[in-house]
Amino acid sequence: MASAANNLRGATWIVGSAVVATAMSSGVHELAGSIHSAQAVFIRGVIGSLLILAFSLPRSDFSIRTKRLKLHIVRGVIGVVAINLGFYSLQILPLTTVTALFFTTPLFVTALSIPMLKEKVGVRRIMASIIGFLGAMLVIGYLPEPLSIKWFAPIFASVAFSLTLVTGKQLSSTENPGTIVLYFSMILAVGSLPPAIIVWQTPNWTEWGLLTMIAAMSALRNYMDVRGYALGDAQFVSPFLYTRIIFMVIVGYFVFDEIPQISALIGASIIIMSTLYILHREVKIGRQQS
Repeated sequence: MASAANNLRGATWIVGSAVVATAMSSGVHELAGSIHSAQAVFIRGVIGSLLILAFSLPRSDFSIRTKRLKLHIVRGVIGVVAINLGFYSLQILPLTTVTALFFTTPLFVTALSIPMLKEKVGVRRIMASIIGFLGAMLVIGYLPEPLSIKWFAPIFASVAFSLTLVTGKQLSSTENPGTIVLYFSMILAVGSLPPAIIVWQTPNWTEWGLLTMIAAMSALRNYMDVRGYALGDAQFVSPFLYTRIIFMVIVGYFVFDEIPQISALIGASIIIMSTLYILHREVKIGRQQS
């Protein structure tokens, strides 16, 4: 079990991850209709791997060698599924709707952290995760539409992504964050190559710029997630993923001319209050431990 201080540091990394994830999602959504999601995932893997190598190789604590190759491969294969489904969802469904369905990820992380990480999950933390999810629903004013097969894509993406977060936590006990992210990006590139070849369309300069931004933000998000989950308990830091909806409201207003509804302001307040409550509880526990 992580200390209160490490849980707070982990939460800070997760909030940073939410910021860059917002930029990445907006870029993928912007490419809809011009670049297929499978091609975007492949380019994300290639450019992401090159960026990680460029920044990590000069570091003395970085090493490509690993004693846990099998777990890296398992995490990478799951990541291929997660990101392909995620990018596909961002291109075929409304941006705010997909964001809402992606917010099921922390609930899956909390559930998986019990059998896979042997973490103790308190009732109050579980309730905070549920309250944060309900707040996210209010922020976007989401109302379920008639059930269709396409709705399963973001849900399965959330399940797969939660597995990459939990396995990343397992790897972080022995592996350098840069090593974890590098293997993930390389396996992502290899696994996404076959479908990318089938749908390949040469991007123009604007599209290359967006694809490069998506790759950089996605790799940075992966690194931040690994750092956050390495420092803090999974069920503690997971609710902070909900802050992403606040950033999405800001981007939606200034970039996509989307005016937030009153429900958005109420929902954002609920998210903030739920995360502040978790912070309050962790600080209180930390004082009792000391």
